[in-house]
Amino acid sequence: MVFRYPVPFPNGKGTVNYVHLPIRDDGDVRIMFTVVAQSPPPNTIEMYCQTSSIDYHPVPSSFTTPLHIESLGPSQHMVEKNTSSPMYMQSYDNDMEPIVRVDMIGVTESIVMTVENYVDILPRNDDDNVELFDEDDGNEDIMDMKDNENIENDASLLGGGEHDVLPQYLEIELGYIWAVKCKKWSEGCNWRLRACRRKCHGLFEITKYIGPHTCIYPKLSQDHSQLDSTFIAREVQNVVQSDHTISIAALHQIVKDKFGYNVHYKRIWEAKRKAIIRIFGDWDESYQTLPRWMNIVKLTNPGTKVVWKTSVLAGCNGNVRFMHVFWVFRACVEGFKHCRPVIQVDDTFLYGKYIGKLLIATSINANGHIFPLAFAIVEEESSDSWSWFLHTLRTQVTQRECICLISDHHVGIQAAIRDPNVGWSPPYAHHQYCLKHVVSNFNDKYRNKMLKDLVYRVGSQHQPRKYEACMTELKRLDEKYLEWFNRLNTKKWTLAHDGGHQYGWMITNIVECINGVLKGARMLPITALLRLTFYRCVSYFETRRTEIQTRMANGDLYTSYTINKMTKYESRASGHTVNIFHRSNEIFEVTTAPHGFHMDKGNNIQIVRLKERTCTCNKWQSFGIPCSHVLVVCTRARIDSWQFIDKHYRMDVYACCYTPQFNPIPDQAYWPEPNFPIVHHNPTLVRDKGRPRSSRIRNEMDWREPSVKVRCGLCKQEGHNR
Repeated sequence: MVFRYPVPFPNGKGTVNYVHLPIRDDGDVRIMFTVVAQSPPPNTIEMYCQTSSIDYHPVPSSFTTPLHIESLGPSQHMVEKNTSSPMYMQSYDNDMEPIVRVDMIGVTESIVMTVENYVDILPRNDDDNVELFDEDDGNEDIMDMKDNENIENDASLLGGGEHDVLPQYLEIELGYIWAVKCKKWSEGCNWRLRACRRKCHGLFEITKYIGPHTCIYPKLSQDHSQLDSTFIAREVQNVVQSDHTISIAALHQIVKDKFGYNVHYKRIWEAKRKAIIRIFGDWDESYQTLPRWMNIVKLTNPGTKVVWKTSVLAGCNGNVRFMHVFWVFRACVEGFKHCRPVIQVDDTFLYGKYIGKLLIATSINANGHIFPLAFAIVEEESSDSWSWFLHTLRTQVTQRECICLISDHHVGIQAAIRDPNVGWSPPYAHHQYCLKHVVSNFNDKYRNKMLKDLVYRVGSQHQPRKYEACMTELKRLDEKYLEWFNRLNTKKWTLAHDGGHQYGWMITNIVECINGVLKGARMLPITALLRLTFYRCVSYFETRRTEIQTRMANGDLYTSYTINKMTKYESRASGHTVNIFHRSNEIFEVTTAPHGFHMDKGNNIQIVRLKERTCTCNKWQSFGIPCSHVLVVCTRARIDSWQFIDKHYRMDVYACCYTPQFNPIPDQAYWPEPNFPIVHHNPTLVRDKGRPRSSRIRNEMDWREPSVKVRCGLCKQEGHNR
């Protein structure tokens, strides 16, 4: 409530024209008088009254209460008490705010008594509208506070300049007074701030602010000592939580836009690390939390497999040191039973506090999308780690035979494949090299763009005669190129000789794609990383289920990948001609149509054997989808060509891949303690501070996180800079 009650001053210097009477629960009433002086600047007198709460009854006139009047002038601290006369009465009502009745005569007498001891402050600024600080500059109770990383001083950032924190703990009725002033006070900057801690809520209220700074530097790019990493971590925590992959440069710009200071890169990096710890937990403690998380996932999602590899800590019973961990979710294991028998494996670096590798195994669904299968964290990529991962993959995930395993040319993977105890040797599995890695290794040696494209065409040819033609062209250019390929097994990197095990998939870039999906997880603590793989798989399965239900509701019997290929082959089949050699044995000869632009192409003869499900073009065997030669034969023989499509492409089989569901994880308070030793990190794997110096020679196969797109400064379009 605000009462406008002019009160004349005895010395004629001004009048009091505002009275604020906010009532608090503790029965105190704060009366603030703004003194409008004849000579500027205006000043404030604060008086505090204490009341007695009497519900539903007015305070009798004979009841007296103390009146505490405080005047904090520039050179005095006067407290006057008057208990001789009633100052106000109050009553309460259930539906109304408290009613305060003030005896303004007594208030006027108190004001007069206060003003008689009040000393005006001489103006220090030419601007009459600026209120000057009403504290004594020479007060010995004020002392400077040094910049400290642990001091939280939000109010000290007001005004954007530099200032000292000057705590002034004056024992008054209501709490403490806290004051700050600019560091450039001695140089003429008048920026000051005063706050008082209130007992009603325990917080500081700003009661006086004089600004803005008059010491603004011409350069706003300098750092600020009180913008420490802890303070910045609190400011950017919500941003990091919504996108923990945000770059340091982006966070730096956010801090600069908000506070106007160019904070050092290392401090922003440390602030992001602290923010990640606040959100996802500490790296060291995360190792001890990991067994509990794995245990609750196994309990809530039966069928989930977790395999540990640890070493015993000498002299510490019940404590082990982390080495490897492998995990696969039940829904992934059950869904892979309906996928094509193809598994791709790859690895990626971890960017957190500790050095390590994330090993990933994926498959391909009937629509050409990735199917997440299994994950593992190892200390390093070696023959032992790959043998352990592939052996665990064989024993815990699938025992299917004739699985095609696609990988790069890493020596650790090759050593694991050659070991019969691992379980990926023929006839249980067929190992194939990623064609893109083969081409990249060839290009690293010879550095020729034309040769690189030619080698890619060599490996992706479906027909052996076309493969031989490309190899002849390589030999014509230089025989040393053939010597390089002679060291590779032709069946492991060419589509013409793979026997149809790869289903037409020659590269592991799908695993590179999942590296992109999990790129944000690679910098998180280990438990947060595992949790992210769980929830990403949950989201991925739900997205695919929705897509499948929509297509099945539209009446589709096969996946869109299959329909697109059949449509393309049907357009080619219209120009083919068919000769029937044996209708009962279903043997046909197909002559392809001549090419419209190249006279040397077309007019080729392909042999189709429907009973054996083969065509000499080798595309039927590679993809499991009838080629254009089979389609023209089926049209001539009046046979339904869709019956020759591999069963994995049917929508009902495709839906079975994502039918298994994940169960939610309860709150951490309900996690039982597992019967597992305490896991500790390996201290030798702590990553050094600063940007790591890499000795690896990178090529186009190394996956890079996407950077900011180049944008033209003239037309503002992406893809070019001018």
